[in-house]
Amino acid sequence: MEGKITLITPPDIYENYNQSLLIIGLDEHDQDQASLWLGTHAKDLNLNFYLYQGENNIPWLFYALSKANATFVNIDTQSAIINILGSYILGKPNIFYTCKDENMKLLLSHINNNFVPNIDTFLKKVING
Repeated sequence: MEGKITLITPPDIYENYNQSLLIIGLDEHDQDQASLWLGTHAKDLNLNFYLYQGENNIPWLFYALSKANATFVNIDTQSAIINILGSYILGKPNIFYTCKDENMKLLLSHINNNFVPNIDTFLKKVING
């Protein structure tokens, strides 16, 4: 049986019992890596992907944050909204983040210890356990 990945972006919502992941601030490289990883490792899974790129729809972001089983945040994003809400989001359970700046990583480790070097590592942790 072939799985189905449903991509959900603001302002849409989607209700079902599939595992849901929220991806925040995904860049092009991470998009390519996620597509490759999912194509190889998650062919038989039904997944919901909430994708937030900094749109001015905070209620949607909070809704997706509450529905997601796990969240990936790219701290290096250029989105002001994500940067402002980043520490709030990192304080929630099941949040994983990445950033290139070692000083920022050290600072954020006081809020959240779920640093992952890339989206592949995040997907492996939350999908394959």
